[in-house]
Amino acid sequence: MTKNVVQTPGSPKNRQRGVALLMVMLLIFAMAVIVTAFAYTMKVEGRLATRTQSESEMEWMGRSGIEMAKWVLSLSRQIPGEQTYDGLNQFWAGGVGPTNIADNPFEGVSLTDVPLGDGTISIEIMDAERYLNINSIATRNPQLLELILQICGAGGSDSADVSSAIRDWIDPNDDSAMGGGAESDFYRMLNPPYVAKNGPIDDMSELLKIRGITPQLYWGPRSGGGTGESGGSGGRHSVDSMGRRVQSTFLGQSIAGSVGLADVFSAVSSGQVNINTAPYPVLVMACGGDENIARNIQEQRAGMDGVDGTYDDTPARGPQDIARLQGVPVMPNQGTPLAVFSTVSSTFEVRVTARLGALSRRYIAVLRRSSLRDMPVLTFRRE
Repeated sequence: MTKNVVQTPGSPKNRQRGVALLMVMLLIFAMAVIVTAFAYTMKVEGRLATRTQSESEMEWMGRSGIEMAKWVLSLSRQIPGEQTYDGLNQFWAGGVGPTNIADNPFEGVSLTDVPLGDGTISIEIMDAERYLNINSIATRNPQLLELILQICGAGGSDSADVSSAIRDWIDPNDDSAMGGGAESDFYRMLNPPYVAKNGPIDDMSELLKIRGITPQLYWGPRSGGGTGESGGSGGRHSVDSMGRRVQSTFLGQSIAGSVGLADVFSAVSSGQVNINTAPYPVLVMACGGDENIARNIQEQRAGMDGVDGTYDDTPARGPQDIARLQGVPVMPNQGTPLAVFSTVSSTFEVRVTARLGALSRRYIAVLRRSSLRDMPVLTFRRE
């Protein structure tokens, strides 16, 4: 007669089965962790690959925007009656564009939200000749540079020292100018140390490295970190698409202490100021501080409505028109700062905003319009 064996929970066979079941469960858990980790890794790598592809695509969208800007700038110079000047009433500058010709080449063309592939691009163009060239003024007209420094807030004695320091930064030698000049021996004592460039300024931000130039002097009232409208004694300030302040209500008011060096200088330009595009503070400084002449220039070029970029603008169309805008007789060889004016621009900063899905990138390029077919890109970078 066979006896039935009753296995208790603590018996060897039950313990073996429990261990086997636990191992199976651990194995399943480990495989689940591995699969989850693998899936997450693939998801991340997929996102990175998509992002990399998107970044590359957006850069080419930015470069396409630069090419469109070239087309606009080239075509603008071919419009009848507009070959001899560049002004704020023209299409490239955001103005009304040509209105007195039957065949408007920009009819239906927009520089905002232009469809391109699966995204859009928006293009902004600004000429560098609307500002004074810091390299040209520093080397050729140090007296005007000192005047500008004083208007921007430097004291009388400080302006001479800062002017010397700027010239030392630019000149090719290591000999300090008299007074408050500064060469590499001064900058090497700073923390962190660096050396004087001893070459032309390529980017306006270099000024902040030069002895005596404070954020307040460089940015003006904007140095407090505010954007949009800000205080100050000169009227309302608004930030334009290029990040620079636009002075729209300075007429009849003093600009002293209400602008910074970044508002009046450019590092790369032809060296002359376009009388048709220069903002009021630049006009004042280019006229040697004479606000009456600057006021007359802006009023004359803006037309009856007093607003630049509209239908009734009367910009200077050639050198012979510059005296008309100034409202004063210009004697030959008088040697005043008025000689810095021209009616054309050759250097342009182009900003392209590329949008692809939820992504948005901005690219900045500097173009030199040497001729209608020769328009090299001097710099191109992502902002």
